[in-house]
Amino acid sequence: MSNPIHTPSIHRRQLLLGASAALLPGLATAQTTAQAAWPGKPVRIITSFAAGGATDVIARSLAGLLQASTKQTFNVDPRPGADGALAAMEALRAPADGHHLFLVTASAFSYVPNVRRNPGYNPVKDFVPLTRFMTYAFYLMVHESLPGKTLADVLAHIKGKPGQYSYASPHSTALLATAQLASSAGLDLVSAPYKGEAQAVPDLIGGRVQLMWASPAVMPALAKDGKFRPVAVLLPERSAAFPDVPTIAEAGQPLVNVVPWGGFVLPGGTPPDVAAAVGKTLREAIAHPDLKAPAEKAGLTLQASSADDMAKLIQSQIGAFAQAVKQAKVPLEN
Repeated sequence: MSNPIHTPSIHRRQLLLGASAALLPGLATAQTTAQAAWPGKPVRIITSFAAGGATDVIARSLAGLLQASTKQTFNVDPRPGADGALAAMEALRAPADGHHLFLVTASAFSYVPNVRRNPGYNPVKDFVPLTRFMTYAFYLMVHESLPGKTLADVLAHIKGKPGQYSYASPHSTALLATAQLASSAGLDLVSAPYKGEAQAVPDLIGGRVQLMWASPAVMPALAKDGKFRPVAVLLPERSAAFPDVPTIAEAGQPLVNVVPWGGFVLPGGTPPDVAAAVGKTLREAIAHPDLKAPAEKAGLTLQASSADDMAKLIQSQIGAFAQAVKQAKVPLEN
């Protein structure tokens, strides 16, 4: 004979289990929805450039748009130094909750992994790609002592005087793009390293260095007295800021495959639905017309992309920079 007291407890337990099972799908959906409701708190945008530069200016312009559209605070956090490696490590240590964006550039993800034995991070494995953001415009500025109006004329003159001309290399793009150009054109150029473009300008103006891939930030200083002129732009298409300056391909030279790119990633381990929500919001902001003017003023070409395309860019540029590093004979660092 069954126990009349025990039976109801079994029924209650079964009802409770059934109710819990029915609630589980709802709980999972609620958690997913909560994760996707981004941002849920202030967002930090980590960059590798000092305040006041082109990257910092466009990052703050983007932060303003994101703040207006999401009604949440966005703070730009500059972490300059070590070719972007300091900022990369800061992003790597950040919580993987979608509220710590890394505005990464080619220096940290393409250059550093190719010149350091142990950079401390893996661009492919340690981060979640979101979208491309921009491409930097660099112009090959040449001193008046180099004759000729076109890039072909300048290269032909340099080729006839091996070892007599120097180029400033204040950043990885200037170093590697010039090395690739010299390799393809058969030139013997001397590299003159600098800590930044501003430090190189006096020597360029004085003629102690004759070439440099320069950003629009320093072009006015170089072109002020007519001592320097742009002969090519390091972009696949002409820049709206200086439409009369041809691309390398238009100037008749093989396209340099080192791309001065910038984009957004998140720390590895970020939930996929959160990353998808962040990427969607970023792409909408990057396409906003109010961002076009400050970008063009800074010499930047905006270009949002899918997460997959961003991942492919990271992969391809690691290989492109590896080739350029080899051509430039950059020594491996510890």
